[in-house]
Amino acid sequence: MTAAKKTKGSDSERKVLEHAHRGLQLITEYRPKLMGKVQAFMAEAMQAGVLDKKEKERIALGMALTQQCHYCIALHVRACKLAGVSLEEIMEVCGIGIMMGGGPVLTHMAEVERALNEFYLDENGDPI
Repeated sequence: MTAAKKTKGSDSERKVLEHAHRGLQLITEYRPKLMGKVQAFMAEAMQAGVLDKKEKERIALGMALTQQCHYCIALHVRACKLAGVSLEEIMEVCGIGIMMGGGPVLTHMAEVERALNEFYLDENGDPI
């Protein structure tokens, strides 16, 4: 991707993730036992096994795209960065997501761009 500048006129992806986190805190306050089990399940599902963490994050990003969840897209782009997924790999995942989800997924590339601007590129649009 050759993004030369940050996306303008939209919230930071960090703010999107903070918003999602507040929602999780709310359900955790009212149903802590349930959320403990959900979080344990998710952590176990993402543990390296036959598939490593990097592969699981690429799959999760593709699924987030097909589910059209902007919270999940931001979360998994950030997690991909932490797992060592390259920008080129992200774009391949996006291509498969578009193949599987069609036009609605294609429109969610705007969410991917916002997350890439936040987690993959510096203020000048250079990879970090």
